[in-house]
Amino acid sequence: MLSKEEIFSSLIHFGLEEIDAKIYVGLLQMGSVTVGTMAQKLDVDRGKAYRSLNKLRNMGVVSTTFSNPTIVNAIEPSEALTSVIQKKEDEIIMLQKLARPLVDNLKNFEKETVPTDLSSFSIVQGRSNIYTRIGKLIQESTEKIFLVTTSDDLMRMYHTSIPDKIHERVQGGGNVRIITNTCDVKTMEIIEQLGASEVKIGKLPSKSRMIIENKRQLIMSGAMKESMDLNDEVDSIMYTNSTEMVENMFSLCTHLWKKAKLMQAIPSN
Repeated sequence: MLSKEEIFSSLIHFGLEEIDAKIYVGLLQMGSVTVGTMAQKLDVDRGKAYRSLNKLRNMGVVSTTFSNPTIVNAIEPSEALTSVIQKKEDEIIMLQKLARPLVDNLKNFEKETVPTDLSSFSIVQGRSNIYTRIGKLIQESTEKIFLVTTSDDLMRMYHTSIPDKIHERVQGGGNVRIITNTCDVKTMEIIEQLGASEVKIGKLPSKSRMIIENKRQLIMSGAMKESMDLNDEVDSIMYTNSTEMVENMFSLCTHLWKKAKLMQAIPSN
């Protein structure tokens, strides 16, 4: 059974911030109560409680009455989370429909560019944007990939589209290798579900991430906050197709791979 902290962390993936998760779980425990009683029992500022409840009501996670005082009630978990998922699916369908004609129209504004051999560098800010960029690299890859990062980072990736991208690439004949740090058996089982060609456990150079496609492109970050928040705006990466940097980092990853041990070879405690 998950602890309350683990439940809060999981609810973050559904768009609930810490105070939202605290209120929702609290309401599940209390049942129908007034906003004042809820705020008092959960030790939450009443103003913040009203703002959070307004958000949760719009998400379909809680219901409120028009009475005075207002009575608030948590929606049954299965119905609540299904409602959140449905809204996100509807948003994706809407964006896909908008994207088709928009792409064609935006091309009319493109400036003709002259091919160049100059290397490009860019910075991507925000964890959700980072995982989208990593997924894009994997999806469009044609060469071997090393994904070197912490087990916590891999756990976060598990809740994104990255596992689907890895599965598709491996099934299409690609080679995606993961190197991560020592972790518990439960975490190993989840990492295995990412679908990589092989996973090895070894000593990482630092608590950062490197995703390298041989001869083509590289994603690197500095030290990462070890929170499960997929919306962390502090997290950032550097992306480049610099031949020199890609070759150097790929050589480093090849060296780390040789020193690491296959995940299956790690004894369970």
